[in-house]
Amino acid sequence: MSVVRWPFVRRFVRITVSLGALACAWAPGVARADLRELAGRVNEQWARAGARTVALPSRFIYDDESLLVPVPPPAEGDGACTHVAIIGSRGMSFRARLSDASTDPLDEEPGARASSLAGVLELQRCGGKAVRHVAITSAAGRGALEIVVGRVRGTIPSLASVVPERTGGALPAAPEPGNLPIVVPASGRADSAEARARLDGGRVAAREIARPGEDGNGEIEMVLTPGCHRLELFAVELRGKSRVRFDVDAEMRHAADGALLASDRTEAPDARLEACVGEPTPVGVVFVGAPPRGRVLVSQSTWPLPARLPPLWGPVVRSHMARALFQRHVAVPPDEPVLMVQGGAGTTPVRAPGEVGACYVAVVGLTHGQVRAFELRARIGGRESTDDRGAAFEAALTSYCVYAHEKVSLEVQARGAGLAWALAVFRVRSAAWPP
Repeated sequence: MSVVRWPFVRRFVRITVSLGALACAWAPGVARADLRELAGRVNEQWARAGARTVALPSRFIYDDESLLVPVPPPAEGDGACTHVAIIGSRGMSFRARLSDASTDPLDEEPGARASSLAGVLELQRCGGKAVRHVAITSAAGRGALEIVVGRVRGTIPSLASVVPERTGGALPAAPEPGNLPIVVPASGRADSAEARARLDGGRVAAREIARPGEDGNGEIEMVLTPGCHRLELFAVELRGKSRVRFDVDAEMRHAADGALLASDRTEAPDARLEACVGEPTPVGVVFVGAPPRGRVLVSQSTWPLPARLPPLWGPVVRSHMARALFQRHVAVPPDEPVLMVQGGAGTTPVRAPGEVGACYVAVVGLTHGQVRAFELRARIGGRESTDDRGAAFEAALTSYCVYAHEKVSLEVQARGAGLAWALAVFRVRSAAWPP
């Protein structure tokens, strides 16, 4: 029979835990060192081929973030061709283009726009305008980016040949996608959108026309009345180019403090912005990706705020709750709330009403502070209903029905700094079935 010597075991456990902690702390450094090693290899091989190279400072990009990275101006004697290599972790996905490149994918110069493959991509331009900036947009993942710029008169090894472990060797030729289908005219797309809004009970205002500049970007200023608003932008096709695709992105911000109210970064020729406000609110709408010096149809639909939302917590909280109802297409509550509660950061349990045969909608909205995540959970006996999506991290909503004599409770999880929230529970159906 063996005897275990516990002091030795404790010492072994401490060593194991220390090594594990050291490995966790060392892992990010290994990933960063890998990126720098790849960037150094690109720098070395391009310089060996006769290019004048510059390694730009490391940049960090978050999910769905866009960066505009300045490129140093060419020095006297630099070559006419500029190559830009962008290197991230293998699991990242991002797009990049030269900032002054055309937004028309059919007219764009070769090499001025690319998407990453295994976390790397290369841009290039020979002759023409000097490269002043590179625009980078994250599509998935976040992390550090290493950027190398090379200027040369002749040719240099492609990025695919310098880092074959990332690309599998030379990149194959892109398949020919064929002709693009004809785009429905912007007026027809606007007609369909406005018909949907009317079916949903919205009031459609007269269309307006926005004029983008030479770069396809534009700005609109307006004042939103109390209610929920849907603003849709439709890029008008250029004459004779009905097969050309445009990717219109837009965002709406509060004119006073610049707070983001809504954004649309999907890849489509149209953009949709939805926001709810509890009082007259001046806003600015910025859009990009429209046809240069073209036209953009602007359609606005409006819905009134639900009358039963409690005014106790002010117009901002009412707008947060209204947006949660609006985006989930939840019917307007017919009666006053049966329960109203306030709380703060952390996990807060709330005893909820539970009339047998009744159905309820619970909505929680931010009153103040900086929130990172909202989660609203309802427990009815052994069942559970959860909403952890939030409406732009400012509200969450869930619903539940009570079938028998069951215990009902709500749980609000709020993560953030200096925040507080307000909860309202509405009974939307009573005596739906006998107890």
